[in-house]
Amino acid sequence: MITWDDAKEMQVLGDGLAETADLASASRARTSFYADPVAWLVVDALERALEQADKRAQAACAETGVLAVSAYGTRHTMGTIARQVPRGRVSPLRFAGASPGSLAGLACIVLGFRGPSLLLCMPPETARPVALSIASNWMTTGLCEYVAVAEHTVTKNVHTATEDVGGAVHAVRGWIVQWRGGRASGAGGF
Repeated sequence: MITWDDAKEMQVLGDGLAETADLASASRARTSFYADPVAWLVVDALERALEQADKRAQAACAETGVLAVSAYGTRHTMGTIARQVPRGRVSPLRFAGASPGSLAGLACIVLGFRGPSLLLCMPPETARPVALSIASNWMTTGLCEYVAVAEHTVTKNVHTATEDVGGAVHAVRGWIVQWRGGRASGAGGF
């Protein structure tokens, strides 16, 4: 299996891990702002990866794209909405948080990443060759200088669209990567 550390054309500048068995504890409380707990795990993992990266990468958030990979996405929030429907009241804040794209988007909002962003809705081990190709393209064409990559996995596959049965551990591993040759010369950015 290919890993980000094995990608010859890319250099891993930092990596981070965030995990929890209780998704409710992964959220950060903010008034009038809701995001799926997995999106907050992505932010935590990428913050840790960014802390390990060199100062140049830390200062270049505007030049950083985000690539998130998850076969589960925002099922936690989708399940919360499904459980609220029979009660007749659904929080409008949950709808934005249920968007699968928030797994990549929240990191852009919180960490200031301004490059391209994308969520691949598939298992990380299956998606990795595609993700490597996308990250390579973004960096070699000058869309961004760095890519923040987050892979979300769930052990004990008991996570469903309507409930978390318990026993599942959600983990997000994040990396800050750079093309070994640096930014492609003359390429335009975002």
